Amino acid sequence: MAVLAEMNKEIHATMNINQLLRILVQKAGVGVNFERCLIYLLEEDYLRCVAWIDRIKREKASIIEKRVGFRMDENAVEVLVVKMGKSIYVENTLQDKRVSPKMLRVSGTREYGVSPLIGRKSVLGVLTGDKFYSKDPILPEDMESLQLFAGHISLALENAMLYEEKEKFNKILEKTVRERTSELARAYQDISRKMTKLSSFYQMARLLNESLEQNAVLEQISTLLGSLGYDAFSVTVLQDGRAKNVFRKGLGEDDERYLDYPLPQQVPEEFWASPQVLVINDNSLIRLPPGYMEYCQKRKIQSSILTPIISNGKRIGVLRVYSPNPDAFADEQKDFFYAFGQQAGAALENAIIYQKVVDEKNHIKTISTRIEQENLYLKERIKSEFVIGRSPKMAEVMDLVQKVAPTPTTVIIYGETGTGKELIANAIHEMSPRRGRSLIKVNCAAIPEDLIESELFGHERGAFTGAYEKRIGMFELANGGTIFLDEIGDLSMKTQTKLLRVLQEQEIQRIGSKAPVRVDVRVIAATNKDLRKRIEEVKFRSDLYYRLSVFPIKLPPLRERKEDIGTLVDFFLNKYAHIKQNKMKVHPEAMNVLLKYSWPGNVRELENVIERLVIVSRNDAITLDDLPRELWNDATTNAPAKHLGEAVREYKKNIVIQTLASAGGKKSKAAEMLGLPRSNFSRLLKSLNL
Repeated sequence: MAVLAEMNKEIHATMNINQLLRILVQKAGVGVNFERCLIYLLEEDYLRCVAWIDRIKREKASIIEKRVGFRMDENAVEVLVVKMGKSIYVENTLQDKRVSPKMLRVSGTREYGVSPLIGRKSVLGVLTGDKFYSKDPILPEDMESLQLFAGHISLALENAMLYEEKEKFNKILEKTVRERTSELARAYQDISRKMTKLSSFYQMARLLNESLEQNAVLEQISTLLGSLGYDAFSVTVLQDGRAKNVFRKGLGEDDERYLDYPLPQQVPEEFWASPQVLVINDNSLIRLPPGYMEYCQKRKIQSSILTPIISNGKRIGVLRVYSPNPDAFADEQKDFFYAFGQQAGAALENAIIYQKVVDEKNHIKTISTRIEQENLYLKERIKSEFVIGRSPKMAEVMDLVQKVAPTPTTVIIYGETGTGKELIANAIHEMSPRRGRSLIKVNCAAIPEDLIESELFGHERGAFTGAYEKRIGMFELANGGTIFLDEIGDLSMKTQTKLLRVLQEQEIQRIGSKAPVRVDVRVIAATNKDLRKRIEEVKFRSDLYYRLSVFPIKLPPLRERKEDIGTLVDFFLNKYAHIKQNKMKVHPEAMNVLLKYSWPGNVRELENVIERLVIVSRNDAITLDDLPRELWNDATTNAPAKHLGEAVREYKKNIVIQTLASAGGKKSKAAEMLGLPRSNFSRLLKSLNL
């Protein structure tokens, strides 16, 4: 411990990271029971190995200059320690799947420990240690000494980092002060000369700021330059770090490859403080490419001035003005164009900002239009897809939907998979006063347990590992609207408790926050499970059950409303008619099998079967040969012996349903197809409860 204290004193005495690492390497890990140690430091998304400490073979100890280590998305114990912030002991590197093969190739160790280097606010890196030479086992007290050693290193490293950051900031501050002082001195010297040109600058500013659109600003620049006698010029703007020519006059299409010479990133730094004049001749002080020289001679250009376009210190682009006169741009012209570039820069920056606002507005408008279209589609879907079938049970469901929709009452929808629970939730929302606000859908079974609270209630930045940004939860997104909690029976007891509070208090609390947030949300839940049974199994809270069960709606399975199968089949045939460019029909014998099938997957299964039949059918009609075997087997199995009268009645009912489906639901056409008068057909429908 005395040796460790001595080394601790040394490493805390330096504020230079490289010097600190040298001390650690030279001391070769004294004070710990490990023979070799590696120090890794986190650099953005890369865990870099910076030092090799060897207590046995000191000649191998060194600072590592090369970039070696692990990406933060790699599978490695070291990366895992950074993410967890906790030490890990690896007993067998060959069997532990967390160990990186890359580490095995470099170190060859079979047992080692890894401890995090923890700073005040985050993990700085990791420290590893092994007993490679002696092969002695690593004991718990060894891991404790490694953690203690890591703590000393962490504190020293963080202090050195803070000190270096402070020194860097001081240098930047001194440089900025010098630059600003120099700028002020130059401005004071030039103010007398610029005063004489204030009137022309005023006119220039007035013209350039008359419009906020970029093309109009460029046209104003062209007008001003033309009034000064210049008829060949171009404007290049920096967009996303790249130069783009946005305007040219007096230059042809074939000149485009020369418009960006020299490119803004190739221009020397002093150019941005003053325009640069190029004299185009053989005696030019600046070496110009032969191709550019030939181009200028062809265009009779003997000089040009490159003016920086700057606004509020921001480099926007370059103005190039060309002249056939080699003496066209004297020193006073340079001053004028510099001011001109600043005026043009302010106007162009305003135009660029304005364009961004316009683009954002158009983007929002596009999104709004899409949302409106989706709402229209949803409304049409509710009208067409949901209200399919006129069975008594479905009529009862729709009656309940219409009664509860205008109210703020909590609704729970029961039903087997594929019965249309989500569509009922859509219908309730669209028929409610909240239809103008969001309907947020959450599949509780699809979200991992450790993320469900964050998804529902949100979290604050830094609330847990990986919470780099503040997140708004689903309940806040649904504020003023409706939230649909599908598969609510799969929620954990912990999440159920928080959900109960939302229902009772109408407020949520983000993870990591102490302040509650008021929300106005209507809750619609759905499940295919028996919640009473789950209460008995202590998997669902009874108080939450009673809160949700204010207005239950039970969707009947398809096997209990077979009178709707014909109408559903006809709807799905219309829906998938585009596959073969025409609507197909179902042969009566095939329809009879569809009616007898039990449909465990309900309407969703029926839709999938119809889509498949449309694809595989060779003719315009779906026949028995097209049906899957499982439909046949189930239909045969589920056909128990019946009383003759009941069997005849069922047969009549199936025939009528098939005929109505073929007739598109038109009773007069169905009566004609069956050879019955309309009045007799109506009595037949009534007797069959259709």
